[in-house]
Amino acid sequence: MATILIVDDRPSNRSYLAALLGYTEHRVIEAEDGAQALAVTRADRPELIITDILMPTMDGYEFVQQLRADPALRATRVIFFSAVYSERETMAMAARCGVTTVLGKPAEPDRILAAVAAELGVARGAPAPVLPSGQERDRDLPFDLCARLSELERMCMMLVGERRVEALAGAFVDAARRVLDADCVALCLLASTERSVRHLSTFGVEGGLLADYALNEQDLPGMLLRARAPLRLGGDDALLATLPQHHPEVGHLLGLQVHDLQHPLGWLHCTRRAGAAAFSDEEERWATALAAQLAVAYENLNLYEVVQHHAAQLQLEAIARADTDAALRDSEHRLELARQVFDSTQEAILMTDAEARIVAVNPAFEEITGYLEAEVLGRSPSMLRSGRHDPAFYRAMWDCLEHDGQWRGEVWNRRKNGEIYPERTSLSVVRDDSGKITAYVSVSTDLSALKAAHHQLDFLSNHDALTLLPNRSLFNDRVQQALAAARQDASQVALLLFNVDRLSRINDSLGHAAGDAVLREVARRAGEVAGPTDTVARLSGDEFVLLLTSFDDTDDVIYCAQRLIDAVSQPLLVGEHDVVVTGSVGISVYPRDGDVAGDLLKAADAALTHVKDSGRNGFRFFKGEMNAEALRWLALETRLRRAIERDELSLHYQPQVSRLDGRLVGMEALLRWRSEEIGPVSPADFIPLAEDTGLIHPIGEWVIRQACFQNKAWQDAGLAPVRVAVNVSANQFKAGTVAQVVRTALHDSGLEARWLEVELTESVMLGDSAAAEAQMAELRTLGVSLSLDDFGTGYSSLGYLSRFPLDKLKIDQTFVRNIATEQRSAAIAQATIALAQGLSLAVVAEGVETIGQRDFLGSLGCDVLQGYLYGRPVPAIEMARLLAQGRVVL
Repeated sequence: MATILIVDDRPSNRSYLAALLGYTEHRVIEAEDGAQALAVTRADRPELIITDILMPTMDGYEFVQQLRADPALRATRVIFFSAVYSERETMAMAARCGVTTVLGKPAEPDRILAAVAAELGVARGAPAPVLPSGQERDRDLPFDLCARLSELERMCMMLVGERRVEALAGAFVDAARRVLDADCVALCLLASTERSVRHLSTFGVEGGLLADYALNEQDLPGMLLRARAPLRLGGDDALLATLPQHHPEVGHLLGLQVHDLQHPLGWLHCTRRAGAAAFSDEEERWATALAAQLAVAYENLNLYEVVQHHAAQLQLEAIARADTDAALRDSEHRLELARQVFDSTQEAILMTDAEARIVAVNPAFEEITGYLEAEVLGRSPSMLRSGRHDPAFYRAMWDCLEHDGQWRGEVWNRRKNGEIYPERTSLSVVRDDSGKITAYVSVSTDLSALKAAHHQLDFLSNHDALTLLPNRSLFNDRVQQALAAARQDASQVALLLFNVDRLSRINDSLGHAAGDAVLREVARRAGEVAGPTDTVARLSGDEFVLLLTSFDDTDDVIYCAQRLIDAVSQPLLVGEHDVVVTGSVGISVYPRDGDVAGDLLKAADAALTHVKDSGRNGFRFFKGEMNAEALRWLALETRLRRAIERDELSLHYQPQVSRLDGRLVGMEALLRWRSEEIGPVSPADFIPLAEDTGLIHPIGEWVIRQACFQNKAWQDAGLAPVRVAVNVSANQFKAGTVAQVVRTALHDSGLEARWLEVELTESVMLGDSAAAEAQMAELRTLGVSLSLDDFGTGYSSLGYLSRFPLDKLKIDQTFVRNIATEQRSAAIAQATIALAQGLSLAVVAEGVETIGQRDFLGSLGCDVLQGYLYGRPVPAIEMARLLAQGRVVL
């Protein structure tokens, strides 16, 4: 039987692992963060530790680092069990601290037990996996933002308490070559006189090779001491030739001066071999940030040395104060110097006497803690305790002070206002010549801003910045956990995918700030609808999703969906405007509609699309035929994109005939598509698809050009010239390119403009009427005729008939079909003809199929007819025969 320690800040995760391991003979103990786990480990000496990574107080990565630093605990076996980082990041972190087993949340019970058994086998004497060597642990990090920030934080943690220049420089070079992916790194730190090298640290290049050139400001690398800005050089740059002979091959160099606000502190140069990627602007900024952190740490190191030196002298100088005036003046000078250093450092300094009573604090201490010096003099530093550390923590601290003379670590303290904050603290013992303790000195750095930035970064990587809801990444993790739980207890999970209907109208009318306010309010209302175990997330734009994990039957899901719709539709105040929006909801249910997150989201999206097509402001469950329909349209769109290049499109032509003598006076070009895979496709299917996907623009341009070239070819063949009418989509007019397309087609084909007619629908005039009017005027200037198609089926505003330069009205076939039998259709046709004649517009009746319809239209004064009575749409070769005949004989 072994002792296993479970470390996780979530009680539910600890309970799950404890319950699972309860079926074994092992003893299980628990801790809720890294600091508590470290104390428990020292007390109970467990054989195996299973720990989360992201935790408050002390995270799992730092906990394991502290574990490895303790010779008595470094052999303890550890398993990382986390769901926050990607597998690649977690494996990289594990390798750096000697952890060989990594489990992601959630993990199958069998996998967890197998990992535990494998690790305990190592602990009990089985052959142990070889821990990564130093070279393997130093493998390159993934160069993304999180990895670089983590490395920067790690470096800051090491530099902030480092008081040895060799260790400080070595830690910085190690971090710099990782962050900047450099083959060679060299760091030179100057002595305080700025005339000599205090320390030279390198990686990938011999230090002795650079030592003689470190201060030579004429050649590299010494010339970096006078560089005002970072220096980036490529392989062909002449300056690279000034590097010392026998320097390893250099393809790219990034160098800069390390300095504070007033003085140069040294230089840094990084190189990559030939063939490697050049250093980028972003890496230059990273190098600058690294150098800035180093400058602060190096200055603090120098200040600390001064503080240590002068603190030890204070007692001696106080005793010798009365000896001579010279000694007094010297002592006063030293005290003033120490005071300046004491007051100017940004780290909090606290000094006590041998009985641990506070005797001095600096201004930085007052600013960080909120206590004035007068308030703490004579008191014990224990007044700052936060309560987060147990007595064993402080006993271990004092034991280390007595044994080693110093202690370094992270401590949680409490400010005067009650706020708890983390700080990196270095405690040192001051002894007199006889070895007697005379004082204690504490130097601390406030880590609250750094910790807050780290946690903020973690939050933003998993949440939407606008609504603060979980984003797609975190939502997928929640869905995976919910599905895993549902599989275990045979329960159901529902996804309610919903969006705000027509949010673009609010953005266009009130601005995007108003749209953002609506989205935040919708997110808040959705959160009120969700239960304590449910999750609301924002996936993108105006699209949200609600994950339901606790419901008994479909009625509960329906009730929740209706509550969601009702909540969204409640009026809200945006600025000075009362706004009402609605929501549409698509629902999928596990396991009926899918057993993985991707399938459930796809099903819910199909259901949501169906709701939108049915009028919005409602909800619908997913059904299989919805997905099938979506796949059919997707396949059709793919084939349509290839239709032009495959020459699958063609034009058919339907004659327009004079009622009086059957003479062919015009024709309409109609688009047809025969796919190689699926055969003929109805225009009623592919025309709306083309408009929805934007393919209407290249297809419309092709139709206009094809009609012009074909009409010109007929004329060149000696056939009588007639006008060909081409339909133009409202989307083409909105794009503003119709006039230019027509002008180019007429020029390239040689067709006179009077033999081309552009047919448009009423929807063209209902959009941006000013832009439409300008394009129509340009077409009229070219000499092209304009006709209004399907008149009477839309709004049929008489206002735009007088405004727009039209030549012809076409009576829609819906009125012609019943013109002889239905009084309403006859009245509309008669009124349209009378209106056109009053406005001096020509009239064409579409859909004429019977002699009765022909005669009735003739009695109303319509003399140009089009329809199956005179001929169906035919290919160009058949239309040529009709042109040769010149008339249609019934």
